[in-house]
Amino acid sequence: MSVLRQALLIAVTAVVVGFIVPAFFKPSYPVPEILGTVAPGFEEVREVFRQNYENGWDNPEAGSAFSVYQEGRKVVDLWAGYADQEAKRLWSEDTMSIIFSTTKGLGALCVAMLVDRGHLDFKKPVANYWPEFAQKGKDKITVEQLMEHEAGLAVLNEPMTFDLMNNKSAMDKVLAETEPAWEPGTAHGYHTLSIGPYVDALVRRADPKKRSIGKFFHEEVSKPFGIEAYIGVPLEQFHRVGRLVLVSASPSMTLYALRQSDFARKSILAPITGSLKLLTDTLTNCGEVCEFERLMDPDVLQNFELSSAAGIATASGIAKLFGILANGGKVDNKTLLSQGLIDEYANDRRGPTPDIVITDLMIRWKYGMDVIPQPNHKDNLFGSPGAGGQVGYADPNNKLGYGFISRYMSPMGMQFHDPRIIYLQESVLRAIEKQKR
Repeated sequence: MSVLRQALLIAVTAVVVGFIVPAFFKPSYPVPEILGTVAPGFEEVREVFRQNYENGWDNPEAGSAFSVYQEGRKVVDLWAGYADQEAKRLWSEDTMSIIFSTTKGLGALCVAMLVDRGHLDFKKPVANYWPEFAQKGKDKITVEQLMEHEAGLAVLNEPMTFDLMNNKSAMDKVLAETEPAWEPGTAHGYHTLSIGPYVDALVRRADPKKRSIGKFFHEEVSKPFGIEAYIGVPLEQFHRVGRLVLVSASPSMTLYALRQSDFARKSILAPITGSLKLLTDTLTNCGEVCEFERLMDPDVLQNFELSSAAGIATASGIAKLFGILANGGKVDNKTLLSQGLIDEYANDRRGPTPDIVITDLMIRWKYGMDVIPQPNHKDNLFGSPGAGGQVGYADPNNKLGYGFISRYMSPMGMQFHDPRIIYLQESVLRAIEKQKR
């Protein structure tokens, strides 16, 4: 038997054993009650949210929430399922969840705010603000290159641990001493976990008050703008956090992922082909921080300021935040971000190119935000996707902010590739078109 045929047989067997067979032996959960509200004209969004559960795209063993702000007004706020299935605790209006890499959008916003205020410059070297960073050939890496995952710093010198990350001086030393894995500025490679501590170190040096990323976000974003989101959740809020669950993908979702995602196919074949080495190195390097069950320990997660993966938020909080950015960045005479910087996100015309860590994923970073060109519209969507299907995006064309969070780790959870968010977004846009008519 040829090597290719053996590889295909092993891959198919892995899918059957890992996803399909367990699905037949798992207890069955009914379609959950869909709770929440929609504004007049958005009734179809509720029905689509229900259909995602009925058709197996979402998982009733877990839970999810979807929210949309239009021109500063909440028009969709839906939730369903369990916040903690083992405890039979249902998802509620104020349930928060780990938003994984959607947190990168929150960190990127903090950096952009410091640029807006003249404390940082995207075009200047990081070493201008952090001299120790210049080691190992990093002296010319700009803030822009760092934020756009072009710095070559996806893999650190030491594995990430909670103790190391909570010791900022020790963490900063590791960050400064890390050598780029590729020539900075020549390609983008997803700094999956490492971008978080780099952003924190930069913010602490550029902020006149020397605040950490979590404190800066809370004092400059969450508190003044009423955003239900944290980079480092306080212990007293932990009871609202949905318990992370790694439920198996449904057969339909698994097959969909294999058909639609080149990355999903390569991931299954990676142990055989030896591909995705940079991604494997990156995930190995993240150490115990990637042990997701540890993120359900309140003693670990409280005040854990990892702006690349450990943010906590409600769907409505994320939608409200990106809704403000989609509508010019101001609320009640308070400025979150200037129109000029928002326009830079919305008008970036470079187009997506292949990522060298998340092999061949077509993506375009702009100052730490993922920008997605829109056919027939002048402005990009911009925001940040998160593992498992989390979404936080601004749509300046339609003055919309999207927020989707879920405990179910969908295999399609990058950008708008997940069928759940695809169908929900389509229903929202249909409602907008009806409004225009």
